[in-house]
Formats: sequence, C-alpha cells, structure tokens
Amino acid sequence: MTGSLSEIRASVWERGSSLSPSSWCACLLILACSMGCRSLAPASKSPIDQLHLLLTSIALNLDSKPGSDGVGVRIYASRRGDTTALPITQGDLDILMFDGEVPLKDLLTQKPLHTWSYPASKLKPHHQETSIGTSYRFAAVWGENKPTGDRVTFIARYTPPKGQPVYSAPGSVPLSVH
Repeated sequence: MTGSLSEIRASVWERGSSLSPSSWCACLLILACSMGCRSLAPASKSPIDQLHLLLTSIALNLDSKPGSDGVGVRIYASRRGDTTALPITQGDLDILMFDGEVPLKDLLTQKPLHTWSYPASKLKPHHQETSIGTSYRFAAVWGENKPTGDRVTFIARYTPPKGQPVYSAPGSVPLSVH
C-alpha cells in the first residue's frame, strides 16, 4: 500500500479494523506499558508525606556474644506523585521499636521499648543514593533495651518543622529462627 499517511488512515478507517477485541486489548496494554510507570497524577509540591521502612528479615547478632542485638533498617522518604525518594533536609527522623508484634491500631498509643532519633543535620553518615533516590541506612542496636518477646515491631516517624508527623507502615522482625 502506498500513499500519504492520511490516505492510509482513511483506507483503514473505511475498511474497518481486522483486529480482534483481545488484540486491541493487547495493543492498549503495550501502549500503556511503553509510557512508563509514572503516575498520571501530577507530582505535588507538598513536603514529604510518605515514609517507606525496610527491615532485615530477622534480627542480627552484631557482636561476639550469643543472641540478637539489633536490626538493619533502611528508610526512604517521598512525596505522593513523585517517582524518586527525597533527601530529608529538615525536621527529625525517628525509628521506634516495640516489644512483640504490635497491632497497627495500638502503635501510636503504646510506649516504644527504644527510640533512635536523628535530626536532619545528623543524617549524612546514614545517607545513601540508590536507583530510586535517597535512602537512609541504620543498624538499630537495642543495647540495654533488650526485647523480651520473640518479635519486635518497628515504625519510622518523620517530624517536619511545621505540620503533622508522617509515619511509615509498621514492620515486624523475628528475634531468632526456630
């Protein structure tokens, strides 16, 4: 078939499409995937409004004595609509540890067994750039605040200079493998 693009389009339109409905769906899926994974919503210009907490799968023995001493923690801060994690340049970042597996509804009313606090000015040693943006790595070593249960629950909290604190979803880690 030869001719201009508009002639070809008109010819296809007049004859109708020979694609089946499932072929149309496949084409639409390919088109959607080729556009990338970015949200269609525009990025907000609001401050950090999400925290993402990643933990090691079990508690770690970080010294020569038997028993677990802490957990590896990584935290990403982000803003809804953005595709990369953001650096924390102001405010405070806290890691809260609770003894046992604490239900989500009880986390904000129960007293943490241990809290690690980092003002933004002290986060540089924990800063690491990753393929998805800025992250912060910590070894949450509990020292004398040893958990008594068989699990610990962690939550991260970012407190901006103004506004409400932002909390991560909780994460729970077993203290030993049975």
